[in-house]
Amino acid sequence: MIALRIALALVVGVAGYMLGSMFADRLRRRVLELDEWQALLQLLQSDVAYGALELPRALEKIARSLRPPTRSFAQRVARRLEGHVRIQDVWREELERMRAQSCLAPEDLLALGELGDALGQFGRAEHARHLEHALARIGVQRQRAADERGRGERLWRTLGATAGMAIALLLL
Repeated sequence: MIALRIALALVVGVAGYMLGSMFADRLRRRVLELDEWQALLQLLQSDVAYGALELPRALEKIARSLRPPTRSFAQRVARRLEGHVRIQDVWREELERMRAQSCLAPEDLLALGELGDALGQFGRAEHARHLEHALARIGVQRQRAADERGRGERLWRTLGATAGMAIALLLL
């Protein structure tokens, strides 16, 4: 009987640590996703500035060098733009679709959504300016996310392990 209680306490303690690690991992993934968005925006900015490719082709090309979920976002937007729909609508819909797979915070998605509202409405110079502004905002968000990660990762892991041990002690 005591061995069963000890085993159960051990399982609960490990589960608490794993739960804390899961929350800590979301902080790490947010920083990585923001890095991917910075790469996408920088490459898109250079394609817009030099006029090398139209938007669907540029997104298709850029997507090859990205990781999910940013890659799938760029691929889906590029594919849907082939149907000659408004980019603002496609951008918003795909951001909403990506939300479930993503670790981005609402403020990150807001900055990206505002960029989508500006795309397709102006000339090349205005697009470049909007991309530059979005890139700066995502850079600020990335720095904040990195700061939160530094504080939060250790906190969540410690909190999970402590909660798991506390529950385990109550079971004994």
